[in-house]
Amino acid sequence: MKLLLKFNADIIKKPIISETIIETGAMLDIERARVEGHQGEIIVNVPDDNCRQVVDFLRKKKVDVTRLDIPITKDEENCVHCGACVSVCPVDANSYEYDWRVRMDEKLCVQCGACVNACPVKVIKLSEQ
Repeated sequence: MKLLLKFNADIIKKPIISETIIETGAMLDIERARVEGHQGEIIVNVPDDNCRQVVDFLRKKKVDVTRLDIPITKDEENCVHCGACVSVCPVDANSYEYDWRVRMDEKLCVQCGACVNACPVKVIKLSEQ
């Protein structure tokens, strides 16, 4: 399960990710992290069997936690399948199908936003952004 974690100024300098791993025993895969001034966001991938425990622990630490069931969306009806998103995706979440239609694999997406910026018809959106 992918989670979007938002840290405010009160907790940004605390070792919350380390504490979460130690306390829950969950192996967290950090897919993307961004710190800007006194706030930060991290996208983590959490094993499904530890997800509830991890979410509860993070919320006790005052982390804003959002489940990213669908981290990215594409308006299929208006997509022109130009491939601009395919060429910029650093994790190959966007690819061509056998019929040259662009396919998105949400499980691979790390929400970097490269495809959103590259899309000439603006049909790709990140969740919770």
